[in-house]
Amino acid sequence: MEKTWIRFLLPDDEYKRRNMLVYFAEAAILQLVVMIVLLVISRFDPFPINSVLVLLWMLFGTIAYIWIRYILSGMEFAEIMTEKAYRRERKVIVIKSTSFLLVMCAGILFLYIFGMMSVPFIEGLMVPFIAALLLFITNYVSLRRSYQKNKELIE
Repeated sequence: MEKTWIRFLLPDDEYKRRNMLVYFAEAAILQLVVMIVLLVISRFDPFPINSVLVLLWMLFGTIAYIWIRYILSGMEFAEIMTEKAYRRERKVIVIKSTSFLLVMCAGILFLYIFGMMSVPFIEGLMVPFIAALLLFITNYVSLRRSYQKNKELIE
């Protein structure tokens, strides 16, 4: 692996590492373009810009861009070549998402029982449900894209 300070963010697989570096570079260029546009907009000052919110949105957008590109690339599940392996991995994804949901709901219940939550119980449960749903959707989309890509490579 290359000697770089971001190596802790990169996978060990050469193909994945190369693609992740491309995604990081694309995100950096998009971030630069957004910064230039915001600089031009701020010079004309048609509306006040809250710089902290802009920086937070840029950070979120950069992370989301890299994450979505990685999911849609279809390289997460490189070993899924057959229908049987696909179905097996799909079951694993359902089990992982469900177990995540149960652990998080138990944590919310614990916090609610001991009075450490300031929001209603149902609202507290929404966060684990949304997180588990996002976990399932991202893993499922990545699995499906990987399986389709691997199937095309075989044929």
